[in-house]
Amino acid sequence: MSLPAPISDPLEQLLHRCHRDELLPLARMAGVNQQLGLSDLARNTARFARLRASHGLGNLRRGQGLPYAELLAQAAQSLGVPVQSELEQTEILLLNRWFAQRWEGQGLDARRILWARLGLAGDPPEKGDKAADEAERQLGRGFGYRVSQLTEPLRRSLGWVAVVFGLTPLGCLLRPLLFPAAAWWFLRPDPQIVVETVVEVARLRQIVTRRVTIGIVGSPSSGKDAAIKALFGIDSGNISPVAGSTREVSIQQLPGATALYVVNTPGMGDVVEAVTEEARQVLNHIDLYLYVVNAEGGVQAREKADYDRCAATGKPVLAVVNKVDVLRPRDKDRYLEDARAKLGARTEDFLACAFDPLPQLSPQPINREGIHRWISEKLALSGKDPSELPPLPQAPSFPG
Repeated sequence: MSLPAPISDPLEQLLHRCHRDELLPLARMAGVNQQLGLSDLARNTARFARLRASHGLGNLRRGQGLPYAELLAQAAQSLGVPVQSELEQTEILLLNRWFAQRWEGQGLDARRILWARLGLAGDPPEKGDKAADEAERQLGRGFGYRVSQLTEPLRRSLGWVAVVFGLTPLGCLLRPLLFPAAAWWFLRPDPQIVVETVVEVARLRQIVTRRVTIGIVGSPSSGKDAAIKALFGIDSGNISPVAGSTREVSIQQLPGATALYVVNTPGMGDVVEAVTEEARQVLNHIDLYLYVVNAEGGVQAREKADYDRCAATGKPVLAVVNKVDVLRPRDKDRYLEDARAKLGARTEDFLACAFDPLPQLSPQPINREGIHRWISEKLALSGKDPSELPPLPQAPSFPG
């Protein structure tokens, strides 16, 4: 079986990394059938977004629209910002200018609300350029992502434009009837459409690159809360040896990170089905899973079923056997190999650890560095910026 051809278009590459619901606003803007499969949706949205924002007469010749880099340059020229060597660098400048222009049209109360939504301190500046520069200064590398969350997806009906672009069969019949001068008039470049398209693409790039969502899954008392504390420094106050202490999905944003979310769920079955729509959206955006198994309980039918549900999402899954410190040394290797085989995990996606080990055996969590390294590598492979993953928190010392 031949492998699919690599994607050369940078815009299509980006859209293939989006979740379906993230891609739909741009698909609607481009007039694409939203019922397509994700791969076709990304490919068609990339093509028709370029067509929508390109010069109509040029489209008759090219059939694909301008390359995204040229559209980005047009948008930069329209907003008066310099083109940078990297696409994202230019997009950040565009988001800065877009934010400044939007700011100018807001009243005092609206500006205060926007400032608060960005999580910024102090009184909001009155002038748009000062507000954008101050927001970028305070937010640093998180500026693009935070501002991208303020964009309201633009839904402009294509109407007759879609017809003459040739997005419908009728368009193919009408295009030859247009006089060149009339075609130029109706299909002339619209800077607003170019800017709308590029701002939406910039928004998607920030979401795809900066937002990281990590799912911690496992049976009750497997050690999920202890894992979250050891790996991310988040104390849920729920570290308890009582089975069933985690009864619902919890979603926590890591303080100080751009947009790193940790999802704690006792399983991927009925509990997940019963969560709110808002929580389900977060679950749908999980980038990778840590599946935690209690070494004292082993791999049973429930663990196998939940692990398989995680793997079925197509996202990377690391099987983590917790509490290995309680295993007898002579039994450890045999137990771990048996657990790996029962789960069906690959060797490179299987680690043993102890998030809250017996104090007499280790004063600090065991092998959390290996888990942190696995997460960082998988984020990089999926197109995320691995530096969005903060360093491991200072290891807690357990009482002796």
